[in-house]
Amino acid sequence: MRPLLVCGTANVETVFRLGGEELPTAGGVFPDALSLNVSGVGVNLALGLRRLGSPVNLLTLAADDPAGELVRARLGGIETRFVPTRVTPQTLALVRPDGTHTFYRNPGATADAPAPITEFLEMLPGCPAALLTNVGWTRELLPLARRAGVPILTDVQSIAGLDNPYDAPYFAAADVLLLSAEHLSDPAALMRGLLNRSPARLVMAGLGEAGALLLERAVDGFHHQPAFPVQAVHRGGAGDALAAAFAHFSFTRGRSAREALRLACAAAALKLRGGGSGTGHASEEEVLELANRR
Repeated sequence: MRPLLVCGTANVETVFRLGGEELPTAGGVFPDALSLNVSGVGVNLALGLRRLGSPVNLLTLAADDPAGELVRARLGGIETRFVPTRVTPQTLALVRPDGTHTFYRNPGATADAPAPITEFLEMLPGCPAALLTNVGWTRELLPLARRAGVPILTDVQSIAGLDNPYDAPYFAAADVLLLSAEHLSDPAALMRGLLNRSPARLVMAGLGEAGALLLERAVDGFHHQPAFPVQAVHRGGAGDALAAAFAHFSFTRGRSAREALRLACAAAALKLRGGGSGTGHASEEEVLELANRR
């Protein structure tokens, strides 16, 4: 199996587990409330793929600072090209008892970093697919993957409509297009509109606790995949787990889109058990066991 290529961010995440809805302003001692993990969309995809059993290469940015050292240590088992940046991004996640969270991010200079074109072209040949996250520096990589004939999977995350110029290059390049329906009143209408603006063979929308919705260009109509109910510890990174598992079961295992989505929803549910955005990734055996329970 040739490795999938992931291009995206890496960061260090500090998690503060709240006892209620708000951060205590008086300070104090909070046993077991603080933890540290390595995440970022690129890292989450790469770790999820590796845990499922897909070979994976990662192209990301990191600085020569303490946070960067943590990132490198966590990714020691993955073939990774690190492009230097001024500061390694960090995130603070305030997590409520129900697993919902609020993020406070320091992206460093990664959002406006120049595209690592040379490194990308060196890593691209032979890849069954390129998972290009929607951080700014991947935009120049999209046409390179298309010219090389490498399928592109991209997740535009939470969008409110079709007319944001930032999203347009991803719409125009993706073969598999994922999004979050968090801010959409009519996900189905937007997904149909996307097929008029994108060459994508399928569009998939994450619906949170309602599961996911799939629209395939070659198939008339939508397919709804219900979620797998689990007790959530930290909901961060669930969408990344969905994307990673869909790529694994679609590109590495050759499953149909509907079956890949069913298994991806199981992987996303299992991801909710993790204590941080970069933890809790499920193995293929765990995913199959949960998915086949019903």
